[in-house]
Amino acid sequence: MRYAELAVNSPRSHSTFCYAIPPQLDIDVGQAVWVPFGSRVIQGIVVELSAQPSVEVTKEIAETITDYPLLSPRQIELARWVSQHYLSPLFNSIALMLPPGFERKLITYFQYREGTSPSPTKDLPPLTPEQTQALHLIREKEKKSFKELERKFGPKKAKQICDQLLHYHLVMKSQEPEKAKVKPKSLPFVQLHCLDAPPGL
Repeated sequence: MRYAELAVNSPRSHSTFCYAIPPQLDIDVGQAVWVPFGSRVIQGIVVELSAQPSVEVTKEIAETITDYPLLSPRQIELARWVSQHYLSPLFNSIALMLPPGFERKLITYFQYREGTSPSPTKDLPPLTPEQTQALHLIREKEKKSFKELERKFGPKKAKQICDQLLHYHLVMKSQEPEKAKVKPKSLPFVQLHCLDAPPGL
């Protein structure tokens, strides 16, 4: 098993965190990855690799964001210096060198599980009015973001309702990166073709 020290995209994080590298992932220094961090999944940049973990208990890297390093070892060394000199989180120093629009979050979605029924059974108690309303909202679309449910029920209540619907196997949960905030920009241009120009011009 190999391990990676990561700078993670969290405002409260001023240190690196050690994660185990799953055998199926080919990870290199400078590569961007998704990692579990508390109850969330966030971005991280690999700043160091090792054969031994720096802590007793480690979580595994979830998946790679890119198949290639975004930063060179020299850039990571520079980011470390900036972080130490200006007392800023390491990821913030690294972010100065990342491509525009790189920083994105994972959006949590809920989808109705086809073939199930909310009707009460011996394994499924009657749904509360709020659970019924949430399930109806989720069924309206192919998938419903947790942000939308939070706006409807409030963060704490929305989490409670979604956890219950998941427990009853009435919905499925998935996560997808939010849409890129920066897109390639195309500019029109005019090219002059001179049909009667002398040779060499």
